[in-house]
Amino acid sequence: MPKIDLDALPERTGSSYPAPHDAAMAGRRQKRLGDAAGLTQFGANLVTLAPGAMSSLRHWHEQQDEFLVVTEGTLVLVDDFGATPLGPGDCCAFPAGDANGHHIVNRSDAPGAFVVVGTRTQSETGWYSDVDMKVSVSDGHMAFSRRDGSPLETAPAFDFDLFSERLTRALLEPDFEEYRQLFMLPHDVVPRNGTAYRLADMDALREDFDLYRTALTVNGVTDIYRIQRRLSAIDTNEYHLTVETHVMAQGNRIVEPFETCFRLLRDIDGAWRIARVESSLGHINWTRGLAHITEDQRFDTN
Repeated sequence: MPKIDLDALPERTGSSYPAPHDAAMAGRRQKRLGDAAGLTQFGANLVTLAPGAMSSLRHWHEQQDEFLVVTEGTLVLVDDFGATPLGPGDCCAFPAGDANGHHIVNRSDAPGAFVVVGTRTQSETGWYSDVDMKVSVSDGHMAFSRRDGSPLETAPAFDFDLFSERLTRALLEPDFEEYRQLFMLPHDVVPRNGTAYRLADMDALREDFDLYRTALTVNGVTDIYRIQRRLSAIDTNEYHLTVETHVMAQGNRIVEPFETCFRLLRDIDGAWRIARVESSLGHINWTRGLAHITEDQRFDTN
């Protein structure tokens, strides 16, 4: 029967990307519409993106056309021209050979979805705009390499749960020795509202830590937990991590959840350390989303 039963189709998660790039695909789900209908000349997929998820790494194809139409939610096309908002009914086309790296991201608080159609060829080469990687496809087999064809290095896995647990424990116990092991120096801080600054040495990091501790104590904070939203591997020694942070006092939120972006670098000992925090709740400018820490170190959401 020509009508496809969407409810009966399996939903696929995960990614064919090699580690650590596969981690960036968390929150993406796909249903292979064309395969279910027996189509062979082109592929058609229904892609659903959770809040914070992306469709792929930014990429372009040498031989295959792509076309998509948004079916649900508010999404964003990100390409070499910038960011373009998309809503239901909006369409995008990516001709073969056009070296405009693109992907779709969900920056909203609700799921979004689109149907994407692409030609099928016996061989193909795809290029990635933001990482040193390409993919070569032959008879259905995918081979990833650096852009010059040399092998990809294998990056050590990043353990988000352990990272978050250590950061919370260091702040709440408190334990400055644990805290300092999570940071590289110099360390850059970029508040959402305010002037960026740099913690150049251990004394500056200690001052930052003490200010955190004062605010957390004054406000009676008993827990800080984080939800991973996005994790992107720039190369084998750098990740960009976006988390949603919840600050709690006796089981109650004392401020609206806010997003934090970390730049993580791999040290010579193989450990991942924070080199940059964007939209931070730290040091002099404690502004984050709807939250502001006043001069008496209290959270103020007005």
